[in-house]
Amino acid sequence: MTRHRYSPLSGRKHIRLAIIHPGKFEDEIFISFQTSEFPDTTSPYEALSYVWGSDNSSLLVYVKSADLAVTNESQKVSLVEFENISITRNLDIALRYLRYVDTSRVVWIDALCINQEDDVEKGPQVAMMNDIYRLASRVVAWLGPEENDSNRAMYLIGYLGSQVEVNLSRRKIVPVANCHDPTIGDVNVLLPFREEDLASIYHLLSRKWFERLWIRQEIYLAGPEAIVMCDLYQVKWSIFRRGLMCLSIKLPPILEHTDLYVARLRFLEGFIFHEPIVYLVDIKYIFNNAQCLNPQDRLYAVWAFFTDVEKSFIPPPDYTQPYEKLYATVIRNFINHFGSLNILSECQLQETTCPSWVPDWSKPFANFYRSGLAMGFHRFAAWYEFPEPGVLRVMSVHKCTVSKVHQVPLMLRFADATLEGLRILLTALDQEEHHTIEDYARLLVHDIFMHTMEPPDSAFPDFEESKRCVEFIMSDSDINSAENREFVFSPGVRRFLSSARNLKGFQLIQCTGGYIGTTTAPVQPGDEVHFLLGCSTPLLLRPQGNCKFRVVGSCFVLELSFGEPFLGPMPNNIVPIQKFDERYGRHVQALKDLTSNDIFYEDPRLESLPIPLDLTEFRRQLQYNCLAMLYIKPEVLRACGVDLNCIDLV
Repeated sequence: MTRHRYSPLSGRKHIRLAIIHPGKFEDEIFISFQTSEFPDTTSPYEALSYVWGSDNSSLLVYVKSADLAVTNESQKVSLVEFENISITRNLDIALRYLRYVDTSRVVWIDALCINQEDDVEKGPQVAMMNDIYRLASRVVAWLGPEENDSNRAMYLIGYLGSQVEVNLSRRKIVPVANCHDPTIGDVNVLLPFREEDLASIYHLLSRKWFERLWIRQEIYLAGPEAIVMCDLYQVKWSIFRRGLMCLSIKLPPILEHTDLYVARLRFLEGFIFHEPIVYLVDIKYIFNNAQCLNPQDRLYAVWAFFTDVEKSFIPPPDYTQPYEKLYATVIRNFINHFGSLNILSECQLQETTCPSWVPDWSKPFANFYRSGLAMGFHRFAAWYEFPEPGVLRVMSVHKCTVSKVHQVPLMLRFADATLEGLRILLTALDQEEHHTIEDYARLLVHDIFMHTMEPPDSAFPDFEESKRCVEFIMSDSDINSAENREFVFSPGVRRFLSSARNLKGFQLIQCTGGYIGTTTAPVQPGDEVHFLLGCSTPLLLRPQGNCKFRVVGSCFVLELSFGEPFLGPMPNNIVPIQKFDERYGRHVQALKDLTSNDIFYEDPRLESLPIPLDLTEFRRQLQYNCLAMLYIKPEVLRACGVDLNCIDLV
């Protein structure tokens, strides 16, 4: 037997298709290849989305020329005459389930249809993969054979998906017309699950397919005929996804597997609620948990979801270049195009060969959670220079320094246990320095309340209820007593604790000047909180001497996260809010006048600066772009009393 030698493709816009010849489940697997110009709508094919699995397997598929039919009888001929390709056990099993008994099947499978040993070929092929899946007659997402009662899980997810309609951007569900069970679409009704139901769903969602980065484009670019297949059980992808969103939005009953089930759904949140358009500043949140073999694929595998502008920042796939060069090129392109440093919120200090101001997307970001801290003040354009390779020069205000770090304790699902954990945390913090009940309430939910969302969203806690919850935490009341049980398990406390649980993995930081905040970054005392001109979020920087700093990560600091270092305190009647904008399909930062209830985008503090600014052009841009930035020279801000300094990020 000889190893198959791939013939070179005729051009960069050509692909191979694999023809799976018919056979019984236990027969050896025979395939043929056909090449064609792509796209060629006259050659329908299916595309397989699956997990490669371990590459240590020595299983083989046998290759025969496309013009020779292979039947069950001919497979009994000596295999020596056939060339072969080594495949993983996962692919071997998938091919056996996909193979028809009496007719051939035309498929595109990356491990077979791309010469994996030819990095030059891989680049153009990877660049076409989004179209390969988008134009397939059907995409088959293969989860694996039956295991851990997976048929039950497939049925339940499919049933839930058939009963609801979902608003993706607002994460709302409603019963579908003529549904069998309207309570499935009611968020106030628990899921009607038994222990075996939760266990089967947990095990199904724990399969590696859900964690693979490439499956994002493979399934989310697929046409309407796409299916999810586990063993022989098939569910249409559109229904399966609605079922996943229903699982994520509705509360389950409290059973033995509930904690594992809830944790797994939260782990997959970026996958389940994946949106059609993704921005570079969202990579950490949406794709952090997804796995891929090559670091370059952290960008190549999701390229199709970026806007046309951000796609242009990413060079064509080239696996011959180090990934660090790719990442640095993308970041420089982002900063140069947008005049913004918001991409630095993706950075988190770790052992890497990238400069600290270049996010190393190849490594997972520990405990990252997107919240209000990612939605800070963003009106000023950046001042920056690249004075030498690996150095980003910026203008910054150093407002405070970290003096002490408190690890947020593990907060379990049960309300009483979570309240106990928060009591330990806040008591330790309050012994160091006293803050108000309002401060603690705002800190624990990153200043995101029902009234700071527009329209108001009851999924977030009410401010007054949150204050009462913090008062209870800070009191000597017995959390487990019978007289307090009704309060502990009340809807208001449940909403507050649901938001506070998002602090899992965070650290609370005490800073000089009495400031307090939170971060997921590997912070330590002595790290400085800086506010960069052109970056929407505060950054923790670690001094290296001679005005050089390493970026530790982003943070949320109470009373400093909405432009205060540049413009001073917000007027008492004005509050920052997150307004849902249909044009962007997401929430954007806005301001609300509590007296008039007016919502607007121009910060009133701009008119109060000691030196008048010409806001004509800025106001014109705000009329059609609520994310417009104000270009202002550093010397003007300095003249207004802002302590701006030039520093180098390395």
